[in-house]
Amino acid sequence: MKRHAPLFILPFLSVLPLSACGDDGHDVDETAAFEEAFAQTELGKSDEGGCSGVVVPDRSGFARRVALTFDDGPNPATTPAVLDILKEHGIRATFFINGSRVRGETERTILARILAEGHILANHSQGHLDLKRVSADKLASEVDKTHAAILEAGGEPEFFRFPFGSASCAAMRHVEDKGYIVTGWHIDSADWCFAKGQGGYCSPATFRYVPDAYRRDLEGYTMSQVRAKNGGIVLFHDIHANTVEVLPRLIATLEDEGYTFVGVDDEATFPRLNGVPPPPQLFVGDACGEDAECNFASASAAAMCHRFSPEGADFETGMCTLPCEGTCPDMAGKSPTFCVSLDGGATGRCVAKAHEVNAECAAILGTTATMADRFIGQSSARPATALVCMPQ
Repeated sequence: MKRHAPLFILPFLSVLPLSACGDDGHDVDETAAFEEAFAQTELGKSDEGGCSGVVVPDRSGFARRVALTFDDGPNPATTPAVLDILKEHGIRATFFINGSRVRGETERTILARILAEGHILANHSQGHLDLKRVSADKLASEVDKTHAAILEAGGEPEFFRFPFGSASCAAMRHVEDKGYIVTGWHIDSADWCFAKGQGGYCSPATFRYVPDAYRRDLEGYTMSQVRAKNGGIVLFHDIHANTVEVLPRLIATLEDEGYTFVGVDDEATFPRLNGVPPPPQLFVGDACGEDAECNFASASAAAMCHRFSPEGADFETGMCTLPCEGTCPDMAGKSPTFCVSLDGGATGRCVAKAHEVNAECAAILGTTATMADRFIGQSSARPATALVCMPQ
């Protein structure tokens, strides 16, 4: 089995206060646990997840690819409905199961169906405890019992998700030594919070990170995160009726906006997670043939490939760019960037400045070093000019 990236120590926010009770009397404050997990998904841009059970080592480059994952099943009342929806749309997902929910033939039949329909059956522990706070023996039992349930169903256990994403370095090493790939998420749909409230209301007291505008809008909240990150691994729970209700609309919206669906084992989308060296990442000014090759994003927009025919040439070429107003991001080892207009002033696009990295634009096919004005748009940036690599 593949192994996760090497471990590095990561500070955690706090010890969780006691509240809800797990299967063995183990107390877990679910609200505090998910809020700590949310804070971890927002940790910087490091490619290393450290000892976090939440942070996925692949942080960007999703190119509108989404991996749907479902925790806490199987549930005879809802999991089959989720499977029906996925089958209708031809989507392959990942189900992180709790072994304690496999109580009889009904649940075993659901597991068999998950595998038969091409989904990934993954380990979410036996009793959904906070594994950062249990003994070594209890941790081993929690992992091994569900591992056995997956084997019995005919699956090959490879991916593990810590309940609440709550892990310690010792727990992480134990799970990885079993051959598992620890799999967090980029986007928490908070379906668990919407399920708790009357009329699908996600209360600030239950999960403070949902903006007020989305307190009754599970689909809108999820899509706002997907758009901001241009894809990634999305956390749902197949035990909630509201998830079943929203899922068809959400999938339709994703499809309408050009998103595609992959499994967590997709090496092109999540190379680091799957122990594969990632491809060299393109950036502004790098040669490209299509948008998907420009696998980076700013805080507000996804990259694209700007196609053009150099003056006097009988061929077309392309370079990666970003929409911009006023400012553009930079990347270490790449040329500095500048926001200009490529279409006569209607929109702004990031281009590379003339720099030794690009041989003063000679290394960017079809461009020439040109003085250009900054495109300001609706931003508060000040007027400026720079020598940039402009299409001929």
